Amino acid sequence: WPTRQTDCRRGCCTACREIWAYGFRNPYRFSFDMGGSRQLLLGDAGQSLWEEINLVTRGGNYGWNVREGNICFNADSDLLVRPSCPTVDSTGNALVGPVIQVQNLANPAVSGGITVVVGGNVYRGSALPGLQGRYIFGSFSSNFVNPDGRLYVATPTSGNSWSYEPLAPKDYPGNLGYFVKGFGQDLSGEMYVTVSTSLGLAGTNGKVFKLVAP
Repeated sequence: WPTRQTDCRRGCCTACREIWAYGFRNPYRFSFDMGGSRQLLLGDAGQSLWEEINLVTRGGNYGWNVREGNICFNADSDLLVRPSCPTVDSTGNALVGPVIQVQNLANPAVSGGITVVVGGNVYRGSALPGLQGRYIFGSFSSNFVNPDGRLYVATPTSGNSWSYEPLAPKDYPGNLGYFVKGFGQDLSGEMYVTVSTSLGLAGTNGKVFKLVAP
C-alpha cells in the first residue's frame, strides 16, 4: 500500500501503480475533510438495497460484491439478502462497513428510499456554525422522472455508524426540486451544491447553490 502521495512529475510516468482502498461498487463523489484528521469520505452507489457513505482508510476493503451496505449481497437475486457471507477478505482482513447507509428506492424491505447517494463534504466554514464539523451529503433524487433531490447532515463519531438527518434549506423545506449532482467547497470551508433538472449532461438548466444562513 502507498505510504505517501506519489510524485508523478510530467514526463516521469503515465500512471501510479498503487491502490489506496478497494471493494467499492460505484463511487459517486468523494472529499477530504479540510480540518480534523483530514479524513477521506466517499459516497458509493449501491445495486438495489443500500447506498453507502464510507470513511476510507489505507488498505481498506469495503466489501463489494460480498456486501452491500451492512448486509450480505446476493449476486443471484439482488433484491434478496443472503443469510450469511464472509466477514474477511482472502487475505484475512476484515471487510469495512459504511459509516452511513441509506435505503435504495428498490429496497423491498423499507418504504421510500433514494436512487443514488451523493457524497459531500465536512462543513468547515463560519457562516453556519451549527454545521461546523458535520458531514453534509445528498440524494440524487427519489426517482428518475420528477427531480426531488435532498440534503442530509451527519455527525461524525469515533464509532462505526453515524446518525444522519434531513437538512432542509429555508427556501426548499421539502426537497430541492432538482437532481443533486455534487458538492463543492471553497478555501473558507463554505459549501456549494450543484443541481440540474436534467438526468445527464444535457440542457442549460444547471445551477450552483451556496449554503448560507437564513
